[in-house]
Amino acid sequence: MRRSLPPARPRRHRLSRATALLGLMLALPQTAWAADTPPARLIGLGASYVADALDVADGGVARGGGLAARADAWVDVDGGALGVSRLTAHIDMIAVHGPVFSDAWVGDAQGISSIQAPGRHHLYEAWVRWQASDNAAPLAIATKVGLIDVNTEFDVQSVGALFVHASHGTGAELAQSGPNGPGIFPMTVSGALITASTAGKTTLRLGAFDAQAGSVANDHVPALRLPGTTGALLIGEVEFPLGQGEVQVGLWRYTRPLPRVDDAGHSAHSQGGYVLIEGLLAPHWHGWARLGLADPRSNPISCYLGTGVVREAGAWQLGVAMAHARLGSRARVALLPDAVVARTHETALELTAARPVAKWLTLQPELQYVIHPGWNPALRSALVWGMRFKLAWAR
Repeated sequence: MRRSLPPARPRRHRLSRATALLGLMLALPQTAWAADTPPARLIGLGASYVADALDVADGGVARGGGLAARADAWVDVDGGALGVSRLTAHIDMIAVHGPVFSDAWVGDAQGISSIQAPGRHHLYEAWVRWQASDNAAPLAIATKVGLIDVNTEFDVQSVGALFVHASHGTGAELAQSGPNGPGIFPMTVSGALITASTAGKTTLRLGAFDAQAGSVANDHVPALRLPGTTGALLIGEVEFPLGQGEVQVGLWRYTRPLPRVDDAGHSAHSQGGYVLIEGLLAPHWHGWARLGLADPRSNPISCYLGTGVVREAGAWQLGVAMAHARLGSRARVALLPDAVVARTHETALELTAARPVAKWLTLQPELQYVIHPGWNPALRSALVWGMRFKLAWAR
């Protein structure tokens, strides 16, 4: 269940910050080259702006909508610039503005937009990666340490990444975990991981991340600590090929117990696992299915099922998907009054289509239908429509 969020600041301030960041993005290339930056093959610059214009046409908390967006500006450094060819570094600054649709209009628990969050701007990622052995070796080993988005390494849904709904990024049962999330958007976490890949492309990933994403005093502010300072999220994943696709199997656990969902005076370990199968179904057709489970004592969502298909049609990508989350037995007791008919699941159906209209711009019409939003029997199922805009630049 999502944590309560502070009220959003006036939109004119958020828009001015986003405009300023976009200006910085456009100025980056000129500034960098004027300072005699190493050649482009050693330094990579990039920027992106993703905006969701969504509106609730019926049901939910209220009718209405708005524009939420995420802007990123990043620098990638190849270790060759320092004479260390197997070292790479990455720094990403982020700014977020706009309303949180799920709180203001829909009332759902999972999140109808993967970029909705309270307005903020901060350092998002800052890490270094060391390739310990060559990729052509029988066993290729790499390590990564720093401020990391856990979802860039674990539970990565390649086919599902097309969709706007948040659960097609990180599964709902994992996304809900941790005191301030498991180190995914909008707040990353300090951590370290090791990756080992065989020549047959079977890959093992093991990671240790601090349990608290962001500062302990203010979880809207990033913090770089030694992993485990406030407890740790331990996560492992094995990925292996299957036909024309792949399978991911992951397990995760927090080392420090968290308050139980039905009794805050007692605690229990937050832990769970997931299985993801995705790949080519037929020419131009891709699909995936993901099942995730979490300990119902410390996690409201104990079971999540996501699935969908994507069709390539010329320049278009057409997709339909489902995100289904179920309340655990303990959460039902704590969150659902005995006097009402219990709604123990929330299901979001999504229909989307994306097409690049320029090298730097992609447009994506969007339609969602959220059944039983937020498990709340007082809310009718919500019909959501809108458009996603993706702007990207890289050099």
